[in-house]
Amino acid sequence: MNTSISPTKLIRIGVIGLGLIAEYHIRSLYTISGVSIAAISDVDSNRLQLLGKQLQLPAAKQYPHYEALIRDPEVDAILSLTPNDVHFDIIRIALEEHKAILAEKPLTLTWQEADQLKKLYTANPVPFLVHYKHRYGAAFQYAKQLLDEHKLGNIYNIQFRYLMDAFSPYRQHPYTWRHNSAKAGSGVVGDTASHIIDLARFLVGEFKSVAALLHTITPERPDLATGLPVKVDVEDFASFHGIVGDNTVGTFITHKNAIGKRHDIEVDIYGELGALHASLNNRENIRIVLRDPEHPDAEYETWAVPAIYDHTAYEDFVKLARGESVDRAPLFEDGYKNQWVLEKILQSWRENGRLVEV
Repeated sequence: MNTSISPTKLIRIGVIGLGLIAEYHIRSLYTISGVSIAAISDVDSNRLQLLGKQLQLPAAKQYPHYEALIRDPEVDAILSLTPNDVHFDIIRIALEEHKAILAEKPLTLTWQEADQLKKLYTANPVPFLVHYKHRYGAAFQYAKQLLDEHKLGNIYNIQFRYLMDAFSPYRQHPYTWRHNSAKAGSGVVGDTASHIIDLARFLVGEFKSVAALLHTITPERPDLATGLPVKVDVEDFASFHGIVGDNTVGTFITHKNAIGKRHDIEVDIYGELGALHASLNNRENIRIVLRDPEHPDAEYETWAVPAIYDHTAYEDFVKLARGESVDRAPLFEDGYKNQWVLEKILQSWRENGRLVEV
């Protein structure tokens, strides 16, 4: 089967996993011309029927199991939005069917699964994008341009903070699959650290070493149905540091107990010629300071982010599905390398936080 699709043909997408975030993804896809939602799948029959009705899909296109959806000949491409424990199987079947796939992060539950997929993908590559959506933040795209232009010279230190307050005590967030190691593989390491790992790789280069400190701030959460406490067996706080790119020291922190930080990624980059600050929540501007012997007292300035950085992962995925090339998109190889860094973070913590090579 040919992986590319005619630029004039409607791309029929099958959506697997219909949690609340699926509605956001579907709305985003419908902003792109030449796209339709052709089928959906979920184990929750109520969600399946509700979204099926909203999307006006016939019952035959509402699949209780993802395999039937992926093998449907009237589905051209797959959007996978499931818990981590089925990522591997969904991607495996999509590769068998030679269908384009937009996969959620992390790539797989474990490194061993990612390594198996690497072999399958190498033997049978398909249009493949991993949804590291924050790479598409306009300020981060502009920061990448400035770093490529060597505005800061050699980079000495990068600092990444991905903080939100979704799990803060006042929210009384219930127990979900993200708090279950069998379903998630890890907590914030796979959920949010994977995003800033991708950003660091995108901006500076590959990880060379890493040392981690992981912690569980809230050891129990209430069951949504019974209200009884359930043990959380994954970390909800992660900090790690290591060497990235060309001998750059990187420091990273992420958790969801940061009251006052609803949802933000902040990046500070320090080089021999200056420094810059970029934020997920400020698409319009970055802060930058450049100093030299003639300008030793220069202060931070606000630079406007060019309007060219307004594309999305969904647009890139549709281009890939049509056989077009894309620039700066997170592809299969990015997901694979990211998974290896996640594995090394977990290994470091199992080994009392020692510095391990990546």
